[in-house]
Amino acid sequence: MCEVEVSTRVYVKMILHAARYPHSTVSGALLGRRTPGCLTLCDCVPITHQLPLALSLEVALTQIDSWSALQGLVIAGFYQANTGLRDSSINSATLRSASLIAEYQDDAVLILMDNERLSPSPGVPPLTVLHQNSNKQWVPKDKTLVMWGHWEETQRITRNLLQAKAYRRLIDFDTHLDDIRADWTNEALNREITHLAAVANGSS
Repeated sequence: MCEVEVSTRVYVKMILHAARYPHSTVSGALLGRRTPGCLTLCDCVPITHQLPLALSLEVALTQIDSWSALQGLVIAGFYQANTGLRDSSINSATLRSASLIAEYQDDAVLILMDNERLSPSPGVPPLTVLHQNSNKQWVPKDKTLVMWGHWEETQRITRNLLQAKAYRRLIDFDTHLDDIRADWTNEALNREITHLAAVANGSS
C-alpha cells in the first residue's frame, strides 16, 4: 500500500478555503507526484464553495489537469470540508470526482476535513485521508501510511495566515467563473506560503 505525504502548502490552502467559506461545504482537487511506494501531495486547487454542477466541475478538472501537467504534477485526489460541526458525510459530487480521479491515478486519495477538530493549533491534523479498497469503497487509510512534512512548522504558518486573514485572498474556481481575472491557481498565495516555509527553515 502506498504511503501518502501531505505538504505544508496543501494543508494550509485547504484550511484557508474552509475559513473563507465557513458556512459552506468546500472542495477542491489535490495535486501530487508519484514515486515508487509514495504519493506526495504538493499542491491543491480550491474548486467550489457550493454543490457544483457536473458541467462546471468537469470544466474545472479539465483546466486543472492541463495546468498541473505543466507543473509536473497530476490530479491525485480530492478534498472536502463540510458546513456542519459534526457532519462527516461526503457529498455525491465529491465521491464522483474522487472516484473518477481514482480510475486514472493509482493510490488516489480523498481527504475529509474534521470540523470538530479544526482550530489554529490542533494537536494532530484535523482530517481523515481515505483511499479506495478492493471493492472501490472509500475507507480511511492506515494512519501509519500518512506522513506530514514539518507538522509544527505547518501549524505556525497556518496560524499566521489565519491571523492575517489571508483566506480573503484565496480564489476558488467558482470565483474564477464569476470573474475570469481571478487567479484560481493562487500563485501569489503559493509564493507567500513558500516564503514563510523558507523563513521557518532558516533558508531566507
